[in-house]
Amino acid sequence: MSESVELADKRVLIIEDQKAFQVMLKGLLLNLGAKEVEAKRTGEAGIAAYVRRPFDVMLVDYNLGRGKNGRQVLEELKHRGVLKEDTIFFIITGDNTRPMVLSALEHQPDDYLTKPFSHRVLRSRLVRAYKRRMWLKDVFRSLYQQDYDACINACQRHIDSQSRYSGYCQKLQIELFNKTRRLEQAEAAIKQVMAEGKQPWVQLKLAEVRLSQKRPEDALQIAEAVLKKLPNAIEAQDIKTQCYLLLEDNEEALSSARQSINMAPFSINRQTQLANIARDNGDFEIAKQAMNNVLQIARTSVFRNVQHLCNYLRAILDAAEHAETRQKVAKYQTEATMELQRSRYDENVVYSELSFETLESVLVSRIDAFNGRLREAQQLLNKAVGDDLSNNNPVPTELLADVIIVLLDLGEFEKANELAATADGDDVIDSYTRKLLSERRELAAKTEATFRDIHQRGIRLYEQHKYKEALATFKEAQQLAPLNSGAALNYIQTAVSYCQNTGKVELEVLKRECANCFKTLQGLPLSDSHKQRYNYLQEQTSNLGLR
Repeated sequence: MSESVELADKRVLIIEDQKAFQVMLKGLLLNLGAKEVEAKRTGEAGIAAYVRRPFDVMLVDYNLGRGKNGRQVLEELKHRGVLKEDTIFFIITGDNTRPMVLSALEHQPDDYLTKPFSHRVLRSRLVRAYKRRMWLKDVFRSLYQQDYDACINACQRHIDSQSRYSGYCQKLQIELFNKTRRLEQAEAAIKQVMAEGKQPWVQLKLAEVRLSQKRPEDALQIAEAVLKKLPNAIEAQDIKTQCYLLLEDNEEALSSARQSINMAPFSINRQTQLANIARDNGDFEIAKQAMNNVLQIARTSVFRNVQHLCNYLRAILDAAEHAETRQKVAKYQTEATMELQRSRYDENVVYSELSFETLESVLVSRIDAFNGRLREAQQLLNKAVGDDLSNNNPVPTELLADVIIVLLDLGEFEKANELAATADGDDVIDSYTRKLLSERRELAAKTEATFRDIHQRGIRLYEQHKYKEALATFKEAQQLAPLNSGAALNYIQTAVSYCQNTGKVELEVLKRECANCFKTLQGLPLSDSHKQRYNYLQEQTSNLGLR
């Protein structure tokens, strides 16, 4: 390609929300020979235009108002696999602060232009980007198709021919070796580059290899050396965080993760990692804020999902349940309730199969259960997922952990464990929620074990026809699990047998206790076998005057 960039046969798309700059940029492109220039004011409109008919050049402003930003446009086109290997993508912005620049560059646009820029700068950058795209067409084609073997081989051809882009190909090849876990080949390629002279990027790749080899001390030393020379090397900071995690130094991992966020905050993965580390460190306020950041980042991205809203609400309740004072508990619960109401028309919910009413019922049920309002929690849970629980249908994945937690609080351990077994798959729930759920199950395990011992003792006493002792034992079990359906049914069954064998002794006391048990059972989703027992016991208690 000549130094005078030829745009006459190229389709160019401008995505810019400011009309004045849109007109100015279009004028620059027309002066460069462009014949077909289209302009859109939003990221969503730009993506739709590109999907309909791909463009050769995209010039996208980073800040595009309320919708998707320029980084998210590039992210979505790549994620959906619709970005063509020969499309040149520039991000343009008037903000040259470190967080903005690093976040913009993470998705690897062809170039990054800071406003204002001249006709000459635009032309030279387009020439440079176009030359690289054309020269490395085979590399980009296989990379965009995720054919990593072909991409590695294409890189090798450029390296062997010592083309002008061999350095870029060396770096990409090592990245792909790491990505595909070919660590020996990665290390050999790194040694070859280092023999030609040290470069900061190759040190970073060596640190990645050492990390993959479970050698965190070595990786940490390399990453720190890189950061001394290049303080903005976000990849090195991320490696430091992973090293501290492998070394089980959570305090340093948290500090490193927060530094990564300060450097480049607009990453869902980075914010989620911070939330996980903060929670492990017992810093629930940081975890909550990180989950809120995830929600805000994802809201206009291709990764918009109701799960992010659920995780934020879950993080607020998590902070409430670990708060040291009642005032803080109340503050967090109010925050969760207000966020829930704000979310009624949130796009994360509107475009989800999960209804807002179900989300609201389950989350408020959790609040009620934590505050000891078990009957109210039971009613709300039954309203949301009662039919699913009684018919063994799948519970909405986004709320699975919360349903399990409420069931544990209600003392419905058997159903909670049943559901927990479905959550044990690798991809069913995210890592943050998995840790939260694991902690709650561990806390409930002691109560559950005590309940089971007492409940089993009651069953043995019943089988031995020691009905009065069995009644007292089932009552004791209900004190540990007030809304456990099995304990309630067994108490009524024992009361029936006691009356049948003693001539209705203590009838009024038993009548009152059975009424409480029936009240419990009315709000619970019962299995078919428990429904049959429930109906049978209703008839028996009626005949004996226990109702």
